[in-house]
Amino acid sequence: MRESLGWRGAAGLVALSMLAGCAGRPAAGPVFPAPEPSVTVSASAPVDPRPPGDGPPHYTDNSNWKQRHELTAAERKEGDRLAGRIRPALAELRAAGDFAPESTRRALLGLGLAADRVGVTAMRKPSWSDEVPVGAVFEVRFGTAGCVTGDVRPERLLVDVSGAAAEFGCLEPYTH
Repeated sequence: MRESLGWRGAAGLVALSMLAGCAGRPAAGPVFPAPEPSVTVSASAPVDPRPPGDGPPHYTDNSNWKQRHELTAAERKEGDRLAGRIRPALAELRAAGDFAPESTRRALLGLGLAADRVGVTAMRKPSWSDEVPVGAVFEVRFGTAGCVTGDVRPERLLVDVSGAAAEFGCLEPYTH
């Protein structure tokens, strides 16, 4: 077949197969250097820190309402001290097998916390289940923007210290 194409036809096939990435090393013929690739970098283009995917284009802007107050060292210390008082009281409830929201509220108020700074609700039913989990979710607000939040349930006791969100406070609202 090469004989019928001539040297120009054979060179054309080699060039096409090299462009298509299908050829190994050519059997014979001249080798031409490839041109240097051109790269343009724009310093003014903003870079999205999220990996590429199918997320919404303004995810960061749309999620700003969830941003929490950054605790100062003094606020963190106050929150940790409060969490240290809350944890044993709720661990005692958990050990007794008492996961009722009313019991959780009584235990928190029994620590001398102000009633208007304490919130307790029942666990919410997850969207993938028909059963409401056993347990209680709580929030205790401290200072101007601090939160001790968590839950008491058969499998765990969670006590966390964080800053409040300007939009909703300590506990993120239930949306589903």
